[in-house]
Amino acid sequence: MRFLVTGFAPFGGARTNPSWEAVRRLPEAIGIHEIVPAQLPVEYGRGGDVLVDLIGRYGPDCVLCVGQAAGREGISLENTAVNVRAANQPDNAGVTYSGAPVVENGPESLPARLPLRDLAFSLREAGIPAKISYSAGTYVCNDVFYRLMYYISDEDPTMFGGFIHIPPDVDQADEFAPGTPVLSTAEVVRALKICVAGM
Repeated sequence: MRFLVTGFAPFGGARTNPSWEAVRRLPEAIGIHEIVPAQLPVEYGRGGDVLVDLIGRYGPDCVLCVGQAAGREGISLENTAVNVRAANQPDNAGVTYSGAPVVENGPESLPARLPLRDLAFSLREAGIPAKISYSAGTYVCNDVFYRLMYYISDEDPTMFGGFIHIPPDVDQADEFAPGTPVLSTAEVVRALKICVAGM
């Protein structure tokens, strides 16, 4: 299988984004699976547009989008994308939304197309904290997640795809409140390899 695996550019004044730092460290192949890494902009609409262009360019069998979410205690395998843009924090273009749809007249929500329970089990068996999450938020991560699942449902129902949230990196600990969970880039890379191998 060919996997398109994406991370995001830095946002909110951060120096780096651990999602991209992990994705760019993936090998070119994991077992029999080919890996195509790509970085997405942290911008409503444009992030999804870039993703859809990448899908058209590379024709992946599976798309795994990875994003950072402070407060997550480990790997969060997102179950559902919602058709809502609503967050006080502006994106990297300075845009905020308070309830606009991601796709006009699109379904209220769309499920991931990944074996979430099996992946969560494999991660925990490997000693990596992981769980299925039922809220990807309503910021740019969910925006991209919804666009991905809308594309799959509308254009290619045979494609697998979903979204994975990760905590901040250990090197970012001083950028967040004391006690905020962190995870090393090496552990995130190991988690992504397990997810790819589990497909």
